[in-house]
Amino acid sequence: MSEKLKLKRQKSASTNKNRTTVSLATTDPVASVLVDAPVSHLEALYDYLVPEELSNNAVIGTKVLIEFGNSKTEGLVVARINKSLTTQKLKPILALSSPPEIIPPSMLRHLELVRDRFGGSFWNLIKQSVPPRIIKEESHLQDLPEGHLDLEVTDDFQSLIGRADLGTLKGSEKVRWAITTPLAFDAIKFVSQIAILRASQGQVLLLVPDEKDIRNFKKILLPVFQDYLVEYGSHLPKNVRYRNFLRVKQRKFRLILASRSGGLLPLEKNATVIVYSDLDSSHYELHSPGWNTRDITLLRPTDNSLIFISSSHSLEIERLVSIGWMESKRYKRAIKHNYLTIDKSDSYIPQLKHAISKGNVLVSVAEKGYANLFLCTRCRNSARCECGGKLQINLDRKVPQCYLCQKNFTDWRCLYCADNRPYVISKGIDRTAEEIGRALSKTSILISSGSKQIEVVPSGRHVVISTPGSEPLGEFAGVFLLDGERIFNRPTLRSEELAGFLWWNLIGKASLNAEIFLSLPNNHPLIQSILRRDPSYLASHQLVERKNAKMPPYFRIASVEGDSIDISKFAENLRSSTNYEITGPMLLNKTVSRLIIRATLERGSELVDLLDDVVKIQSIKGKGIFKIRFDQFDI
Repeated sequence: MSEKLKLKRQKSASTNKNRTTVSLATTDPVASVLVDAPVSHLEALYDYLVPEELSNNAVIGTKVLIEFGNSKTEGLVVARINKSLTTQKLKPILALSSPPEIIPPSMLRHLELVRDRFGGSFWNLIKQSVPPRIIKEESHLQDLPEGHLDLEVTDDFQSLIGRADLGTLKGSEKVRWAITTPLAFDAIKFVSQIAILRASQGQVLLLVPDEKDIRNFKKILLPVFQDYLVEYGSHLPKNVRYRNFLRVKQRKFRLILASRSGGLLPLEKNATVIVYSDLDSSHYELHSPGWNTRDITLLRPTDNSLIFISSSHSLEIERLVSIGWMESKRYKRAIKHNYLTIDKSDSYIPQLKHAISKGNVLVSVAEKGYANLFLCTRCRNSARCECGGKLQINLDRKVPQCYLCQKNFTDWRCLYCADNRPYVISKGIDRTAEEIGRALSKTSILISSGSKQIEVVPSGRHVVISTPGSEPLGEFAGVFLLDGERIFNRPTLRSEELAGFLWWNLIGKASLNAEIFLSLPNNHPLIQSILRRDPSYLASHQLVERKNAKMPPYFRIASVEGDSIDISKFAENLRSSTNYEITGPMLLNKTVSRLIIRATLERGSELVDLLDDVVKIQSIKGKGIFKIRFDQFDI
């Protein structure tokens, strides 16, 4: 246990001479306890005595109250042993601070693997995975009633996936699938059918991006599973969240519907984990150590089935498919979409008028409020730096600057055609609504954006203009995807990946005979991917580019922020090693800088250990602690 946690066994402080003598447990009277220490360098395993009165309940995975130094804090029992290796007197455990085995062995092993991958404090992971205790909820647990569930799927779903895959999903065979949601088939209903099939042979954990998705899935799944469905997520009240955690741990639920925080829940053997839209930013934990749903799911025990379902998979999943670790599944329907690209027409308005005559229309525009990007006026290629980052022109300056290394380009020229004329991309949702309103003066125009989102389109015919993530449910006779260059060429690592994910999601809302406008030229890789109805076509090109640029998913990236002087010294020392690719330091403000470190997948664990050691040394010396994040959503 201690080696997996990369923790040292520390000498316990001697007991207070005036402490009352306690009666010790007759079996394994010593507990190895992971202490919730106030500073990082003290996080370690410490030995404590187990009083006889607590012995039966102070089992592995139980939280306990202990004296650490001159204060009281929590600890987690990770082992019971017969004799301590330390020669100093030991302190006794004072009390239990959780029900016995609040963290089951399988969950503890899973947390170890997550900690080893992302570094940081093990106790931070415990706090993120186990809700704060509310004692009164522990007495309200009830046994599940006996009952039969009708876990049948619809005929149209059965005909869509075919007899072979239907049989596999209904059987006990372990699967590792990357499923692409089919076009012109409601994605929520499709994923729900997969969950129902897998639940017919075992427990299912369905992980979705946010609360809105939980509500949408509950409408379909709650009538099917009834009392055998349990909901879990940070959106729940504290008492309900703790109660549901205990219910998951102690009761046999067929379906657990959860957001990101449910990714660490304990599961039965041979359970199935389904991750919906793993590329959504809501699947990424913002607090240290900054894990994400996809990676912690991939760290699940080998007896779990793993199914990733999305309109367009992340490049991390596409890489696993390309090496044969996961199996790709795509199901196609007979659709007759009428596609129009910008090189076929100067205006999408005539097509929009035709679409509104058949039903509701969805118009997607780029979100507002970020720095202007630019392309080359002549060849329309992205403006890039030698480090691989994209260039941007901020509103308060005219000199192009790399978003990654912050290098200025006073005499910028295109790397492809040498032209020096930038083409700035800029247009907002309000202006788009105004233009469409003038062209279709008698048509209802609705805006769904920010805090004013439309969940369901009202009756009648409407043109709904939305920003990414604000699109309402429903099927549309027309889907118009504007601002393609602006979305595709954002100065971030995942811009192309997210653009494809967004557009495939929206095309999935189109009816069988919908009008679809794509604001990119016909020869663009994303357009070719859409016309081929194959998201992997674009992903294959992006994987080659990422590998050549030494970027994820072939490299792991650590972002290190801290005092500029300390970061500069650390970067200088690190450059003496040939094991890592170093970018920066970049000045974030007057006193804080950031360093980007890239390591191959094989050296990822080595980099985690190195940065953990650096943080512990800083803690011992009383210096400012670096803020470290591994594999962030975007950089």
